[in-house]
Amino acid sequence: MMTVLKQKNGYYQIRFQFEGKKYQKSSGSKNRAKALEIERKWRQDLLDQKHLGNPEHILLYDALDMFGESKVGMKTHDDILSKIRTVKLYFDNQPLHELTTKDLETFVLKRKREGKAAQTIEHNIIQLRGAYQYAQKLGFQVSPVIFPKIKIQNKRIRSLSKDEEVRLLSELEPRNPKYYSKLTPSTERLQLLNQRIDNYDLVICLLSLACRYSEAAELRWDQVDLELQTVNLKRSKTNNESCLLMDIRLYKVFKRRFETRTQDKWVFTDKSGKNPRKHSTISIRKAIKNAGIDDFRVHDLRHSAATKLIRNGMTLQETAHILGHRNISTTMRYAHLENGQVAQKMKMVLDNYHDEN
Repeated sequence: MMTVLKQKNGYYQIRFQFEGKKYQKSSGSKNRAKALEIERKWRQDLLDQKHLGNPEHILLYDALDMFGESKVGMKTHDDILSKIRTVKLYFDNQPLHELTTKDLETFVLKRKREGKAAQTIEHNIIQLRGAYQYAQKLGFQVSPVIFPKIKIQNKRIRSLSKDEEVRLLSELEPRNPKYYSKLTPSTERLQLLNQRIDNYDLVICLLSLACRYSEAAELRWDQVDLELQTVNLKRSKTNNESCLLMDIRLYKVFKRRFETRTQDKWVFTDKSGKNPRKHSTISIRKAIKNAGIDDFRVHDLRHSAATKLIRNGMTLQETAHILGHRNISTTMRYAHLENGQVAQKMKMVLDNYHDEN
């Protein structure tokens, strides 16, 4: 029986029966060999579905959430959920079996253009791959995709100089006239001013606490003690906590935010004022660029804080506690800074000794 029939318009139509059911559609081709190839693939897909028990479809967001749920009880569970929320910002809630290698490569390219570190992008890919493999394991239909391999350079350290920090904070200054003085409607001006205050305060928080972006963005008021001037940082990535003292600059920021707060849960919120701040760094990255600071990412604010601590006398062990590192080997990337401090201390000791004698 003929399975491909040429129509009056020149296109071949595919017709056949499988398991007692009729299947019919246009091949979209005027080439008979191509039409036969499409027909064979269609039959094979139906046969595969029969042997696999007709795999159920699942949406990408549901697959990600299901993967996140599978990690309940793990020390890194909160960190995984945070990374999943970030991934969702870049993908539509499409059926998982429609996810393509091109989609993944496009995602990686977009994150690179945003200036994201290779390690950050790799974490995103890990969540996507985990959700894909977990859904596949449970029998959901998935497409054959190749997950990108990200080359990671862990030794990169970029920190702000004193002058660069001054320029950045000046650029972020909430009442910097070049950013909002030209707006006439008072509502627009107020909204922009509040956004600029949030960005300025967040950067101060990152520079003062040497924390990760998510740790600052999801900071709750019950973690802040204005009387004792302490912040109890919960490290989602390493599942540990650090109780840190505020410096004067950060204390003033938190005191002002507490006195003007509109809700009692989150220190930083999204535009609704009801949820924690999302991963929104566009304005901060623009400020970095406008301040003339090259090769610098938002995560480098953490490096800047760590560098400042070590260059002013803190040891690697002390800095590891501040950063929330579980393993001192992670902090060893700053070892060359401590070596420089040790050499300087040696010189001072010897100079003082010779002066005394």
